[in-house]
Amino acid sequence: MKKSMGKSILGGSFLMGKTGRINNKYTVEFKIKVVEDYLSGKSGGLDQLVKKYELKSNAQIRSWIKKYNEDPSSLGIDMRGKKATGRPKVIRLDDMSLEEQNHYLRMENDILKKLNALLRDYEER
Repeated sequence: MKKSMGKSILGGSFLMGKTGRINNKYTVEFKIKVVEDYLSGKSGGLDQLVKKYELKSNAQIRSWIKKYNEDPSSLGIDMRGKKATGRPKVIRLDDMSLEEQNHYLRMENDILKKLNALLRDYEER
């Protein structure tokens, strides 16, 4: 099915997916306006802002506030559908300094010693 694209009256575009649910994409300026309205204390709370700006839920505003407090420029980054950026799967010793290599190899050696001791204890039972 095709997704249809439209314009929102609230400063952004929206996509309508297969399920008929509309996913609004708000502009950074709009998000900042909503967050600063909330932070000013004159808005009357999250529920009032949801009604005023015709948002779906106050969870959107809470998310924007959290991002705004961490880094206002992150409001422009849409992370939906992106994979988590956990730790690297492959550790390359070539990319490490000698001190880092030494620390990593000592840690790896300690883990293997503990594993060996646990296996030995398990086999003795």
